[in-house]
Amino acid sequence: MKTPTRLKSSNETNIVASLLVPVQNKSLLVPNVVVAEVVPLQQLNSMEQAPPWMLGYAQWRGVHVPVLSFEIANSQVHGKNSSNARLAVLNATTGQSSYKYFAVMVQGIPRMIKLTEAEVREDKQAALSQAEQMAVITQLGKAVVPNLKFLESLLTRLD
Repeated sequence: MKTPTRLKSSNETNIVASLLVPVQNKSLLVPNVVVAEVVPLQQLNSMEQAPPWMLGYAQWRGVHVPVLSFEIANSQVHGKNSSNARLAVLNATTGQSSYKYFAVMVQGIPRMIKLTEAEVREDKQAALSQAEQMAVITQLGKAVVPNLKFLESLLTRLD
């Protein structure tokens, strides 16, 4: 995962502009620069013999973007999508696959949050799965930092 850009304010406090992205039963905490756009859910083009975590392809700004289920990639169950389901188009930052973007099915509108290092603490009691890099507690509650390197590694199976 690319190191998030940190902005300095006049009092030299490091602030990271981030998004809390709702997936089923949890929120993902990602730096704002990782999310290219959140778009309405659309009909996905299926892929023959797709891995279970691959929900299909979406068209976004003229680009064929693979859509992943974070839950299935994380060895959990992807339940029924909410009426607020959307696609969060993410920038692929590791260069592991030929895709420059991929999307994750989300269950609502992400929430902007600006955090300083002091406002985020690791939740050491949370059990992590393969698609989670860290569990955290913020002023808005618990969240997980997704393992973007792992998620992008899945895309290499589609190349």
